[in-house]
Amino acid sequence: MSHVFQSASGLLPLTPYEPTEPDDVGGRASVEVAEGQLTLDDLLTELHAQHAERHEHSIPAPGRRMVHRVLTALLEVYTGRRAASQLDGWLTPTLQRRVRSAPRAVGIRHVLRNIHVCRPADGALEVCGTAFLDERARALVARFEHGSSGWRCVLFTLLPPRN
Repeated sequence: MSHVFQSASGLLPLTPYEPTEPDDVGGRASVEVAEGQLTLDDLLTELHAQHAERHEHSIPAPGRRMVHRVLTALLEVYTGRRAASQLDGWLTPTLQRRVRSAPRAVGIRHVLRNIHVCRPADGALEVCGTAFLDERARALVARFEHGSSGWRCVLFTLLPPRN
């Protein structure tokens, strides 16, 4: 009489798994693969080739530290701690005009604690971050684009705090 294991939950136990023994070729396990079937090694090689091809002609982006500095400087301009002219090389003319005409929040100091950088296209960087004023956090977003003048910030927004 054979016994079938039944647990209270109705689940069956797993069969113990033991990896195959490595063969003598490079310490890798010998596994037979059906003809035409992709292996994990094939997939990883293909993905690596696609990634290298995609970034072969890529425009070098400014480093995270430089992006952090530019965003910190923008926060300082909005609080009157820095002259907007100091960012002339990093802002597009449209953003430069907007920054120069924006009202200043004198007497406060935001501290940019972290940023997250995403590269949605070869000539673009999108950044989000968290700026703190005392214990209150405010989100900020920015976009940098590469053009004939190099990398420039085209958008900067410090979101208002929630009530």
